[in-house]
Amino acid sequence: MDRFSTVPEQKPPFRLGQGAMLGNDANHDAPPPAERRPKTRKRVLLTGIVAYGNGAHSFLCTMRNLSDTGARLAVSHNAQFPSDFYLINIRDRVAYEAKLVWNRGNEIGVAFKATIPLGGITDPALAFLKQLWLARA
Repeated sequence: MDRFSTVPEQKPPFRLGQGAMLGNDANHDAPPPAERRPKTRKRVLLTGIVAYGNGAHSFLCTMRNLSDTGARLAVSHNAQFPSDFYLINIRDRVAYEAKLVWNRGNEIGVAFKATIPLGGITDPALAFLKQLWLARA
């Protein structure tokens, strides 16, 4: 409103395509949302094996990212498996006792409860993990 007018000045409505650039506002430079994971995950492309039922059930998966505490896996669309299972990392020769954290159809997030070096397995109840690994290594 200028000092000679009693009617407030109105700005024309904002319209796309009139030379305006999206993203040049105060929110554009805002920091990304805080990471919720305790450790950052490293992007990988590794073959893994999901196993459960003492080895009676297993299938291949792809590890998309990995940390000491969990992973994101690509799996067959709507693959069915329990919330607790083993994940065998073929390249690193380890198995993880894993817990399902989230499921988005063809991708899942898991948290690791324990890491088991496959070369050091002495428990006969876990021998199936080493057998599955040897069949794919």
